Amino acid sequence: MDNLQCHSRVRCFHIHRHPQNHQRYLCYTLPGPRIFNLCVTNVVDVWSTAFNQQKLEEHKSAHGIKTTEEYHIRTREAFLKDAVNLTVLDNTIILKLRQDGQDLIFDLYKLPISETKMELQSVMFHLVDQVHTLQKQIKVFEESNAIDLGNMMQRTQRMFLTAEFDSKMKNNEPGSSQVARKRLAGESLINPGRKRNKAPTGVSFEDNSLDENE
Repeated sequence: MDNLQCHSRVRCFHIHRHPQNHQRYLCYTLPGPRIFNLCVTNVVDVWSTAFNQQKLEEHKSAHGIKTTEEYHIRTREAFLKDAVNLTVLDNTIILKLRQDGQDLIFDLYKLPISETKMELQSVMFHLVDQVHTLQKQIKVFEESNAIDLGNMMQRTQRMFLTAEFDSKMKNNEPGSSQVARKRLAGESLINPGRKRNKAPTGVSFEDNSLDENE
C-alpha cells in the first residue's frame, strides 16, 4: 500500500490485511519532534502505543533506537515493503515491523470510546484533506499536459506548412526539373504541342503515263 507523507495529523500510514480473519487494519504514525506514537484501527476501535517520554526512552533502549526520527524512517520503510505483522488480542495488539533481523515490536492498547471517536474523526478528516490535495495536483498536472500538447501540435503544423511552402518555392525556381509530360503520338520533339510534318513521299507518274498511252 502506498505511503503518504502527511502535513499535520498523520505522518505515514499503511493498510494491512490480517492473514487469518482477512480483516483490514489501518496502521499509522503520529508526528512529533520528540514523541513517537503508532496507532492501529479497524475503523471501529483504535489501539495506540500511547508513549509518553519515559516509555518512549525505555522502548528506544530495548530496541537500540537512538532518535525519534529513526522510528519514522524504519516504520515508513516497513510500511512500503509490507513487512508488518499483527497479533490481535482482546484489548491489545502486538505489532511487529520486520527489518533485516532487527524487528521493532510495539504493544498497542485499545483506547476508551471517547478517545476513539476523537481519534477516528481526526484521521478521517486528515485523509479527506489528503484526497483533496491529490485531486488538485492531478488537475494542475492534466491542465499543464493539455497546454503542452496544444503547443506541440501547433509547432508540428507550422513545420509541415513551412516544409510545403519551401517545396513549392523550389519547384518554381528557374532550372528546376519538372515531371516530363507524356509525348503524344506524332508530336514534334522540337516544338512540343505541335504536330510533326510528315516527310513528302513524291509524285507517282505511273498512272498518268498509262492514261496517255491509252
